[in-house]
Amino acid sequence: MRRAVATAVAVAVALVLGACGSSPAGPTQPPPPPPPPANNLPVIDSITVQGRRPNEPANFADLTETIDVAAKVHDDETPVDQLQLKWSAPVGTFDGSGPNVTWTAPASVTTPMDVTITLTVTEKYGFPGGPLAYEHTTDGSAALSLHESVKEVGDMARQFLLDFSDSRIDVGEVMRNFDPACDGTREETQQVTANRKTFQIAHSNIGQPSVRIPFGNAFCSVPGRIQRGDACSDTPVHWESTIVANGRYQVADGTDWVSAYYRPALKAWKLCDSQFTGICIDVTTGRPCTDDVMKAMVAGAWRRSDSRSPRPPSE
Repeated sequence: MRRAVATAVAVAVALVLGACGSSPAGPTQPPPPPPPPANNLPVIDSITVQGRRPNEPANFADLTETIDVAAKVHDDETPVDQLQLKWSAPVGTFDGSGPNVTWTAPASVTTPMDVTITLTVTEKYGFPGGPLAYEHTTDGSAALSLHESVKEVGDMARQFLLDFSDSRIDVGEVMRNFDPACDGTREETQQVTANRKTFQIAHSNIGQPSVRIPFGNAFCSVPGRIQRGDACSDTPVHWESTIVANGRYQVADGTDWVSAYYRPALKAWKLCDSQFTGICIDVTTGRPCTDDVMKAMVAGAWRRSDSRSPRPPSE
């Protein structure tokens, strides 16, 4: 009897000790989430930037101008109207939403300026019948060249005339803003060269230019002449010069007409042609200047009759 009791106590003690040495069971861990479902990124096929003026080049804008910005986008799983499209740029403002919006240029920045227009497309997706718990994002961009064309062309045209009026400035410096590809540039270079050899400019007065931007190799409004360009300027001018060979004094008054083309590859305006309309008097003799004297004296081709038009620069 005593042996049976001892055995039972020993078993009980062993059970208690075993229970004290075991670890309590922890909480059950949830299974890891499944991987996202297979899904292709949205694709931005193209972004176009185009102003509304006739013949305006693409990816171009002037200050305060409103232009159209459009994107072609597709996605293999989600309709385009369910994608989220966000437009952004470092300057200017957007109006509208979706793939077709407008962008308005700021009123005042230093130009020319490169502007990057960026489109961010976001697709939200999930398992069939479940929440849209995942997302994909794709970025695309288009470059825009921002200008203040009237000022840029006017400043170059007037600087050309100011440089021409200083006989100390060499021909290359005078012609630095002209496009070498223009026929008018070659002719004007020859004329400035002749002026430097033949005349000493004693006095000049160069007014403020008036500029218009018609684009499209348009006809400029030079009276009795043919001149073309993407931009046309006219500036009142006055020159007084001495013929080096004989000391005779010449005075010319009139308007100098300078055309320019926009070069997309350079993102810049370039001058192309200069023509002069007005009068020239040989003060020494009191008679009108001869044609040969006029051609060399003034900045711009002076011709009594001329049906030629300067060829636009080739890209």
